Amino acid sequence: MSIISVINQNRAFQSQHNAMNKSIEKHAEFASLLNKTINSKPEVTDPDLVMPVSLNRNYDEISDQAREYYQLALEIAKERVDPELEDERLREIQLYKETTIEIMDMPIEVEIEQHEINEALLFGSLGIDFLKYKEMGVRIDMLNLMEQDINSSQTLLSSDKEKLKSVLNDRRQVLERQREEMLAGTYLEQNTDHKDAIQKRFDAIDFKP
Repeated sequence: MSIISVINQNRAFQSQHNAMNKSIEKHAEFASLLNKTINSKPEVTDPDLVMPVSLNRNYDEISDQAREYYQLALEIAKERVDPELEDERLREIQLYKETTIEIMDMPIEVEIEQHEINEALLFGSLGIDFLKYKEMGVRIDMLNLMEQDINSSQTLLSSDKEKLKSVLNDRRQVLERQREEMLAGTYLEQNTDHKDAIQKRFDAIDFKP
């Protein structure tokens, strides 16, 4: 191989390396900008106009869409609860297991709303799927609503609630990690068998009083 060929190869490698570094830096800058945008206090306080896409643990600010999908998930889950199960406490535990599965697997349709256009443009400039990111946020909100119901249950034992919330937190962390990966430009979509993972998690938990 001639010296000129080696030099050209080195230049090509350096060019690819620089392009990769610029891409990583661009994603990092975007993540920082988005974090500032999401966490900044908006001047408009009307909840109908301000609906952050960020992780939402304030139950009063959860979107109507997330609430509607959560109610749908509950209705579907109720149909899967064993009708021959006489223990009300165990029925409720099974209900939340099935609801968790439904929240993670049910199809969810989201749209870009008017107040989200700027965020969507930021995402689009880096090739990040804003609708997928928002969909994950809706699922997180649904898990938050279920957590609220678990906490307010008069049937479940305190130990039941902690065990159920540990499963819920596992799923929430999966979604949060995926959203972080999307912002970092490292997200790779995979077909995850949430039902199997959740079932195995419940099978490993002892819900005896």
